[in-house]
Amino acid sequence: MADLPLRLARYLGIFVLLIVVLGLPIQSWDKGLLSNVPVMPAANLEAPASFTVMTFNMHHGEGMDGKVDIIRIAELLGHEKADIIALQEVDRYRLRSGFVDQARELAEMLGMHMVYSPSLTYKVGQYGIAILSRYPIADSSWALLPGSLESRSLLMTTVLIGSEPVHIATTHLGLSGEDRQLQLTRISELLADKKGPLVALGDFNMEEDAFPVQMNKMPLVDVPLGKDSQGTFAGGQRIDYVFTNVPNTGSAWTVPTIFSDHFPVIARFRLGSAVRV
Repeated sequence: MADLPLRLARYLGIFVLLIVVLGLPIQSWDKGLLSNVPVMPAANLEAPASFTVMTFNMHHGEGMDGKVDIIRIAELLGHEKADIIALQEVDRYRLRSGFVDQARELAEMLGMHMVYSPSLTYKVGQYGIAILSRYPIADSSWALLPGSLESRSLLMTTVLIGSEPVHIATTHLGLSGEDRQLQLTRISELLADKKGPLVALGDFNMEEDAFPVQMNKMPLVDVPLGKDSQGTFAGGQRIDYVFTNVPNTGSAWTVPTIFSDHFPVIARFRLGSAVRV
């Protein structure tokens, strides 16, 4: 019995040593990851009544140079300072992107709220879409969309900008025209009961003249690209869009980059003098 305190002290010392040894790589990795990423500022109630949204197909962090690098994705997003970011082709725990939860990593690096929708679930990992927000997310839901090819989903959130609820929805439509028409029909049904400001944005995988009549029934209007912005895809096509029912939104713009095969698309909205953001 006399040896019991000595044994306890020895075990305690080993336990503390393990914590220190195992903790050091985690702490230094976190600090290195965050060092060059601009953190989003907290919401300011005295700022002008406007907010910005971005949609970006991040191609699981793989750039046109073949590198998978989520840190430079975070640096790009942080530099543009969009208040709400819709992301497509986001991996969660997949081999090709280093077994990380990309949406959560980006949200933590940028200091933003986050929700995620898996479009495909594998034996190991998921692939889907996400919404990051500088403002609180009051609620969220997601739904799988119809289609015969690769599974797709719609992610819906309500973001509180000041005291104003704003509905944000993002999607990544399928590769076939038949699938896209089915998916847009379902999206119009899912968004039909949304009251108040609504922004639907994402990778629609089609050019403007290919949109079926369903988009006009929601009713939402396309926020056009400004004259200095052309395509949203590396090949020059415009397949990423921002749709809204908020009036007087002006035009959207793109941010050319090699960090993905798509360019971020950004738009700014005003909600009226009663909303302070």
